[in-house]
Amino acid sequence: MGEDQYIMRKLERRIEQMIRDFARKAFQVLFVAFLFLNSLLLNQAEAKDHFMEALGIFELDEKIEAPDFTLKDLNGKEVKLKDYRGKIVFLNFWATWCLPCRVEMPSMEKLYAQFKSRDFTILAINLRENSRTVKDFQKEFKLTFPILLDTDGSVGLEYAARAIPTTYLVDRKGYIIGAALGPRDWASKEAFELFNHLLDTATPS
Repeated sequence: MGEDQYIMRKLERRIEQMIRDFARKAFQVLFVAFLFLNSLLLNQAEAKDHFMEALGIFELDEKIEAPDFTLKDLNGKEVKLKDYRGKIVFLNFWATWCLPCRVEMPSMEKLYAQFKSRDFTILAINLRENSRTVKDFQKEFKLTFPILLDTDGSVGLEYAARAIPTTYLVDRKGYIIGAALGPRDWASKEAFELFNHLLDTATPS
């Protein structure tokens, strides 16, 4: 073997060794990244479960799409649930005569004020009352979130809102995340942490 061939062979072996070393290190980096992402996803799921449990929100065992509907707001404009795809939707069924609803509404307004600039909205669906009554209530409580009128109660029945207040949380793809029966303090630290978490977390496909 000539000197030139010897040098070339030595160089080839060195390059092969460098490639093997690079592949091994790349695998190690990818493996660590996988472990980190897996841990992160588990932590996110655990965090959501913690916040939901703290607020007494019932999580569904199966993935259920929220039934779409079309209702009018207090200005007579038609609103569809599917128009809010891409947002976390706080869907609340209520009435002006409902004392727990009246207790809950101020905290809902604080929640809306906190997160309305992000991918979040509240749709407060009033059951079986006229617009004048609901407008007076809105003015009294200084509510700024959208209020819809379910004048015949059909949407409430579809969502099994037999007791009020009833609240559903709907994800960005239109699936129900969980439900709460009865009033909650939606301005609590736990509530803010939950919605921060939901808004910071991408919806799984």
